[in-house]
This record gives sequence, C-alpha cells and structure tokens, in this order.
Amino acid sequence: MRKKRPIARTEGLTRDASLVVIASEDRYAVKQYFDRFRSTRIQFRVLETERGQSSPQHVQQRLQAYMREYDFGEGDQFWLVCDTDHWIESNHISNLVAVVRWCRQQGIGVALSNPCFDLWLLLHVDRFPTESNLTCEEVGNKIRAVVGQYNKTKVYNLPITDQGVRRAIGASKAHQPTAGDIPSEPQTAVHLIIDALIARNVISVRT
Repeated sequence: MRKKRPIARTEGLTRDASLVVIASEDRYAVKQYFDRFRSTRIQFRVLETERGQSSPQHVQQRLQAYMREYDFGEGDQFWLVCDTDHWIESNHISNLVAVVRWCRQQGIGVALSNPCFDLWLLLHVDRFPTESNLTCEEVGNKIRAVVGQYNKTKVYNLPITDQGVRRAIGASKAHQPTAGDIPSEPQTAVHLIIDALIARNVISVRT
C-alpha cells in the first residue's frame, strides 16, 4: 500500500509545499509556538510528547515511527527538539549523546536548548541572560518579569511577533557554542529551524 503524505491541504497552501516535522519532548509549548506561524509554502508538524514519554529516546522513537508511516518529499525537513535540563546529568547524558549521534547520521536536525525551550521564548521579549547557570524556573520567571505572566501550557498567550522572532534568532545565533553537540551553558538552537525560512519571508507570525 502506498504511504500517504501527511500534509493538511489548507486554504492558500501551494501544491509543492514542504513539511517541517519536529519531534519534541514537550507536550504544549513547542507545538503552540510553531502553530503561531502561517505560510503558503511550509507546514509545521509537531510530534508532541504524550503519556509522559519525554526522554530523548522516546522523542527519537516517535520521529522514527512517523517517518516509517508516511511518505515524504525531497524538500521536507526533520528535527528533534529537546531540553538539556536533567538529560545532561551524569546518569542521562550518554543517552542524549546517542540520540544526537543517531540524528546526525540520519540527516535529522537537532535543536537543543539549555536549560529548556523556554529560553528560546524569552529571547523574543528580552535580551540573552548573563547567568552561566539557569534553571527552567528561572527562565520562566524572567519571562514573567517582562510580559507579566507566563504559563508553559499556554504559549499562545505570549506576545510573539515577527520582530520578536527576528530578535530571538539574532540573540540565539550570537550565543552558540564553539564546539560539541551538547551545550553545557545557556543556549538554544531552535533558530536553526526557522532562520532561513524567515530570511526568505516564507513564514510569518499569525496576527
């Protein structure tokens, strides 16, 4: 049986539209963030975590299963989005390293955030933090200090704008590690997913 292409034919979407498939350890924030974008040429598909299966291995397995089930074209992209958080602790880091290595071998993009995806959201509304060690809770508090409220399950309430996205991309690119795949200090690589698309004006934030 021929596998189908998992693209939703919405109004205005071109016939040659590409997919950007993102497997995430998060249940709400990542999907809600990428749902904020509109495009006639790109469709984001976020494979969010369900039933608490958020380890890097579970994220990898979810992406593998999706890739086996559907048909994909030459221009489609695949990404794995994870927080370092507690996955870089001594009893977990070998698992994260193995998953990142597998992604590299398969041509799958990796966008890690230290300590978490919330840092990427912070960069839309504030400068890059100066602390060398940050917890997810502290990043969330920084967002609240700027916008007044923050709930990771309700990212759609954040004031995300095209200008804010470009600001986040610039700040993120300026704070990339010089070596190694697993960041040991605050940084986020989520900009890698959308940088070229924003530069080409292929996607924009829904208003």
